[in-house]
Amino acid sequence: MEGRAPSRVCVRGAAVTTERGLQVKFVMSHFDEKAQSWDEEPRRVALGAAIARAVGAKLDGLRPPRLMDYGCGTGLCCLPLAGRCDAVLGVDSSAEMLVRLAAKALAAGLKNVTTRRHDLSAEPLIGLEFDVILCAMTLHHVREVRVLLGQFHSLLAPGGLLALADLDKEDGSFHQDTRGVEHHGFRREWILEQLLAAGFRQVDFETAHEIEKPGASGELRRYPVFLATARIPQTKRQEAVK
Repeated sequence: MEGRAPSRVCVRGAAVTTERGLQVKFVMSHFDEKAQSWDEEPRRVALGAAIARAVGAKLDGLRPPRLMDYGCGTGLCCLPLAGRCDAVLGVDSSAEMLVRLAAKALAAGLKNVTTRRHDLSAEPLIGLEFDVILCAMTLHHVREVRVLLGQFHSLLAPGGLLALADLDKEDGSFHQDTRGVEHHGFRREWILEQLLAAGFRQVDFETAHEIEKPGASGELRRYPVFLATARIPQTKRQEAVK
């Protein structure tokens, strides 16, 4: 599997099982505990703003969409877009992240923003449909990428837009804490293959941002973050490639 971190076989907010059979408990509180201070990291805020700008450019000229932000955290990506949307649903497995998002939406007077605690890797969302699905810096926490892309496909309306933002393939130095990390970034060619196999079309890539931070040896490194956008066929009749 592309970029998969050795030994880890978990999804964010779930239990971790190493390939050697060792069970290491990875509790959701890892993200719950970080929620209050999540927005205090300037690099994280800058990344969220850059992704929001890149996705926002894809919405130019469109009617206000129903948008789901999967793995939304505190809403750094979706809240800047809320004013251009008919409705925004922030979905995350961390309850505390969602509390922070809801508080920020309330403070900003955004009445079209709701939240839902859910893990699509464990259970599908039933009875919902979106025009845009955003998934930013979450995919590298997901073991079965193609399964998640299939879930996104089923949730998008005909002609709907998927926007994936994540790290380009890196050497494993980006995360100091690798709990819950399933992939050390992704090759864009591999993401393209997965999107096409899941039934998406009109795939496009751009570099949305570069994260500058010290590497493992302390030297300053640049980690590119791609934005991949893809669409559902207007009729949704085209089957996914097997």
